[in-house]
Amino acid sequence: MATEIESLLEYALNVGASELVVTEGAASAVRLAGKVCAIPEAPAIEPGALRNFLGSMDGESGTLMGGPWCGSRFRVRYNRTALGNSATFRPVLDECPDFSALGVPPSLGNVLGFRSGLVVFAGPACSGKTTTATAYVSALCQSGILRVSLLDEGRELPVKCGDSLVLENSTGSVPEKMEQALRSGIDLIWLGDFEGQSLIPVLRAAESGALVVLTVTAGNVVGALDALLSAETLENRDVARNMLASVLKAVVVQRLLPGAQGVVPAWEILYGSQNVSSKIRGGEHYALPSIIAASASEGMMLMDDCLAELLKAGYVSQEDVARFVSNPARFG
Repeated sequence: MATEIESLLEYALNVGASELVVTEGAASAVRLAGKVCAIPEAPAIEPGALRNFLGSMDGESGTLMGGPWCGSRFRVRYNRTALGNSATFRPVLDECPDFSALGVPPSLGNVLGFRSGLVVFAGPACSGKTTTATAYVSALCQSGILRVSLLDEGRELPVKCGDSLVLENSTGSVPEKMEQALRSGIDLIWLGDFEGQSLIPVLRAAESGALVVLTVTAGNVVGALDALLSAETLENRDVARNMLASVLKAVVVQRLLPGAQGVVPAWEILYGSQNVSSKIRGGEHYALPSIIAASASEGMMLMDDCLAELLKAGYVSQEDVARFVSNPARFG
């Protein structure tokens, strides 16, 4: 049965899929440019096959790095379902790409100048946000000699550290590791995925003078901010809002659309400003798209504006754009 799973992985790599989804007792599927597609004539995987293949599936769910299988490493997220075990295999690059080679908008170069505060990279699953964030952290590390704490537990991509100094051997929980890093005079903290934990320790680190970089699963700027604050209790949420308003430097949202020459990235960019801070403090996240739309001269970009440019240039189709726009009326 392991051979069948390897055959599915090989199929996913050959068709350029961003993910392979395997569920015991059900047909397998791949994700192509955001769409989940069944694999033709793929056999159902027998119960217990995933555990045998992966070797370890601790708990009800988890994440691990596996491979090489079919010549590639994979990030595997697994969980139990009513039918049996399920796992999502995502191929990962062997080397982090250069930030400038990712097709980022010129205005996104502004993030390379930040030395403190909070920078958030967001996007749906398989949108490339982790790759872009890691490339950004690598670019910062290679720009000078920084003291760096790498707390990305998934370690999907290795950071290119250059001459920067990496803090090793910290212990405890992520907040405890951040506290140890700050006592060591850290310049840069790379957290990786932010999933359901309290934001306040992260904000305290950003307030202390470090630059903190993390990723969050969300489809737009408003969703990213809501996701960051969602784990806070009601009594702590106002405190977190005020802290977030003070330290937020940028939110970068990325999506991938199918194009004639492969996937095409689309972007939404929010930079911290006095007006943005005021809306975050007041919980008026709904007002942020209007601020972004009116602040193109400051480097901000609304996803709809980016999609309109891509459509006009012929990089993407009207059908694919229609799946992601927030204001369909402007696209006819």
